[in-house]
Amino acid sequence: MAPEALWAKMVWCRPLFGLFVLSLVWTASIFLAPMTLPPGTFAMTTGRANVVDHWDIWMRPEVNWFARVVYVLGDAECHQLWYRSFWINGNQMPVDARDTSLFLFGTLGLFWAMLAPAAGTASKGVANAFPPRVRRWAERLGFVWFTAVFVFLALFPLALDGFTQLFGWRESTNLLRVLTGIPAGLVLGLVFGQVLKAVKRTSEGP
Repeated sequence: MAPEALWAKMVWCRPLFGLFVLSLVWTASIFLAPMTLPPGTFAMTTGRANVVDHWDIWMRPEVNWFARVVYVLGDAECHQLWYRSFWINGNQMPVDARDTSLFLFGTLGLFWAMLAPAAGTASKGVANAFPPRVRRWAERLGFVWFTAVFVFLALFPLALDGFTQLFGWRESTNLLRVLTGIPAGLVLGLVFGQVLKAVKRTSEGP
């Protein structure tokens, strides 16, 4: 695909392109922020989800403004458990392994959505992201049913891994957290991207 054609596909739906850029910047930031801190600045911590637990760390003079913003945002939505996180430069990443996988592959899912043909409905748009043979099968099944099955199959491994861990039946591993986050992130990015493209397509009229 020529660069001009690729760019035209990417910017056809500007809200989707903006969301992709925002997601790309955030995903890059969670990898870069630990590199900007002295080793051991954020290490061996535990916390709660949806609560900022570590203001005492974020307010230290060695924590630069960029890392402070990224880590506070991560703290606000993630437990930041050291044994469920990847480490860079002797520091925990701002979010755990599962969230890291979801953000990374969710960004790729948004990119996938930008390149897939738009449709009047999000479900048909999701089918359009696949090769013709799969699209024909989706049409026979029904685009809504196809998308529902596709989303279920993508999210089920993550849900199974997460809930069995949540209820204390087992402890997952970072490898499993990443692997289950791959299909979930890709599919969530693709579906949300096609929702935005369907809205634009509908607003343009027939």
